[in-house]
Amino acid sequence: MFAIMQLETDERREFRRKMRSKCDFVCKFCQRRFTKSYNLMIHERSHKDDITFTCDICGKTFKRQDNLKQHSALRKGWQNLWRLQATDICMID
Repeated sequence: MFAIMQLETDERREFRRKMRSKCDFVCKFCQRRFTKSYNLMIHERSHKDDITFTCDICGKTFKRQDNLKQHSALRKGWQNLWRLQATDICMID
């Protein structure tokens, strides 16, 4: 009926410690470490000023496209919920 959590063994703990140290990809701007090149690529975009994504409704800018999509989805959700104008919603963010 109830699940019993197995305590972490020393062997498992050592394995996790070794895996954590395998951060082969390092940001050239802030030296933050990543285990995957894709995550490093996405992170490094946050340091660059020339790449921006802009909300068509309120003009708010984002360094990452996924943040703009999240902003737009949130804005649309609130707009549908309370039937507010999109510009009013953008001011909340």
